[in-house]
Amino acid sequence: MSKLIDIPTIDISSLFGEDMDAKAITAAEIHDACKGSGFFYAANHGVDVVELQNVTNEFHRSMTNKEKLKLAIKAYNKENQNVDSGYYMAIEGKKAVESYTYTNPFFSLDHPMVRVGTPLHEPNVWPSEDKHPGFRSFCERYFWNLFDLSSQLLKGFSLALGKDESFFDSYFHKSDTLSSMRLIRYPLLKNYPPVRVAPDGTKLGFGDHLDVSLITVLFQTPVPNLQVEIDNEWYDVPTSDSDFLINCGTYMSYITNNYFHSPNHRVKHVNAERL
Repeated sequence: MSKLIDIPTIDISSLFGEDMDAKAITAAEIHDACKGSGFFYAANHGVDVVELQNVTNEFHRSMTNKEKLKLAIKAYNKENQNVDSGYYMAIEGKKAVESYTYTNPFFSLDHPMVRVGTPLHEPNVWPSEDKHPGFRSFCERYFWNLFDLSSQLLKGFSLALGKDESFFDSYFHKSDTLSSMRLIRYPLLKNYPPVRVAPDGTKLGFGDHLDVSLITVLFQTPVPNLQVEIDNEWYDVPTSDSDFLINCGTYMSYITNNYFHSPNHRVKHVNAERL
């Protein structure tokens, strides 16, 4: 039986203010979390996670297979050119998880990086406004809410690295950020695809991996499923119904010479409806 690891919950409200002493305390907590398991929960973040769950559930449950295919990335629909932004299909008998990914709302066809075909700079594809009223506007608003939250978190990471809090500011712009949002669903299924089993016997919903991000900001429904590897042992990550789970990706690891590592983690197989 795997053990439950203690993941610190950090009050990040100070990062939105001007009190540098309070920010220093928060930054020290971020530092210790990143040097430990690599995860922490961000509390008092100011984002409405109830609305997020409601909109995402309604979207996934109301989408038809025809709509999903129309929005699907090139890997699932050869008629589409996007390789990142769009729908990721479940595959009968092979893959249960499905998701919808969208990126920077500024990436329109006339955006200079899109116009010259820069990789991963893709216009978003959206479902019909008639069938999913308000979904696009919610997603774009949520994108910028999370961009602003991430900007504040990066101030904490900057201070935790011994830098000025503005260290990341010149690299993280609304106009060209490659940040992406992923609305991931694991459905409850009667006939589940074959389940992959890890060497330690754990059934997996998604295998062990490192995120390729600078940071990952994750909200998940309170169904225990995430595990992190520490010293060759796997530990269950506790859930939260109100806070975002934060971890560094391989890009943060790269620019800090692995001072802040990207934690290896995986998703346990749980046949239950969850986001």
